Amino acid sequence: MTESNEFVPILSLNSIEQPTLLKRCKTLIEKFKSLYNNSPDFIARAPGRVNLIGEHIDYAGFGVLPMAISNDVIIAVNFSNKKGYTNVRLSNIIDDKYKQKSWDFEGKDKIVEIIVEAGVSEWSNYFKCGYKGILRHLGIDNPVGMDCLVDGIVPIGAGLSSSSSFVCCAALATSHANNAKLTKKQITEISIECERFAGMNSGGMDQTASIFSQFGHALYVEFLPTLNATPTKLPTTNSPITFVVANSLVKADKVITAPIHYNLRVVETKLAAYHLGQLLFGEGCENLKHLCDLYSKSTKVTIDNLEKLSDYVDQVYKKNQNGYTLEELSIMLKLSSTEIYDKFIAKFPVRAERFHLYKRSKHVFEESCRVLKFYKVCTSDSNMDDIKVFESLGNLMNQSHQSCKELFDCSCDELNDLVKICLDGGAFGSRLTGAGWGGCTVSLISEDNVEKFIQHVVTNYYNLKFPSLSKSELNDAIFVTKPSNGAMILKDLLDN
Repeated sequence: MTESNEFVPILSLNSIEQPTLLKRCKTLIEKFKSLYNNSPDFIARAPGRVNLIGEHIDYAGFGVLPMAISNDVIIAVNFSNKKGYTNVRLSNIIDDKYKQKSWDFEGKDKIVEIIVEAGVSEWSNYFKCGYKGILRHLGIDNPVGMDCLVDGIVPIGAGLSSSSSFVCCAALATSHANNAKLTKKQITEISIECERFAGMNSGGMDQTASIFSQFGHALYVEFLPTLNATPTKLPTTNSPITFVVANSLVKADKVITAPIHYNLRVVETKLAAYHLGQLLFGEGCENLKHLCDLYSKSTKVTIDNLEKLSDYVDQVYKKNQNGYTLEELSIMLKLSSTEIYDKFIAKFPVRAERFHLYKRSKHVFEESCRVLKFYKVCTSDSNMDDIKVFESLGNLMNQSHQSCKELFDCSCDELNDLVKICLDGGAFGSRLTGAGWGGCTVSLISEDNVEKFIQHVVTNYYNLKFPSLSKSELNDAIFVTKPSNGAMILKDLLDN
């Protein structure tokens, strides 16, 4: 378990052993000098993540099992440009697509003046989320000026946490520039809160994975009663466990579709928690983890209690799997429509005619159970043979995808096709990863099958659906990933 007082590491750029990252940082430094006629003081880095298992349960309070990937966001920052400089200038290394932004806060209330357009997919919004969140948390009314240059290689809309890694990187850069001594836990919790400025009711998995991850480890993340991140080694097998990420190339913009997809699912799980809490304990629960704690009389989550709660969901809701109207919910919850709106819906934009309590709560309890089983295989001392390890983990991933498809309704035809192709190509398990409705799959294979597996997927998915992709585009669309480092600050840039 990661210590709560641990800080994001500050490393010399010369200590970086990843050639691709080192090359990108050097390019970023040269571009920065050309653009701002000055040198950056440091580079902040925050990676994307792939979620191995535990989809759409973080905002219900349950643990998840992601790992950081090498794809990341890096921001070069100069905060000593000139005395009394209070502006923020933000540029992107792809300047023809992402135009430079600037904000002049001199003589103004900085926090009030930072306007994040909720529900608008505008690249600078994510920087402003992190920047505003740090200033608000620290109560800074006279922040240093910052010249920033961004380079991000987390695919956008792919379910690999491009937005969260950008928010985390912006928060980390802002805190470091303003000499704030914030722990990993503080940066993570601030990032979770401040991404909500953009209109996303974020659960916290993405930010935790980006900040806390360790090289060579997945991360078992628990949110309640407090945030804990436990580095988790994958089982050792003769042919090492390998994960391949394959992008369906269907973009899923969480911010734009949040009212009918992501935010709606958050509301549905909260409605179920409130109603089930009334039935079991005479009072509504804040989320499904809260319900589980009351049921268990403990904050420790067990497979047995999750299975019992899943059975109880069947008893309560299975006869009505078509969802409930607001009027029907009003009768069930003994709340007026206005009270339901104010309590569950008003904070983040949501649009729905019916709310699906059965499917969403059933998925949450069963998916949480699968996370515990996956974690148990990873941490077990038993001498499970290799094929049993691969099959056990793979089956859990397959069940997860089936549940995301049928109970949480967060898959799409292309993802389902891609999962089937991956399984036919030798994957032990394959599932959507991230919010869904497009984006990527993650597949579990043995290392000795990587080349054959990738060729099978390219032939049967990309060559048929996207025949015009270049070799470079294919390499970006399907790739092997291993657990990467989490966030860091890179200094000593002038020697490079």
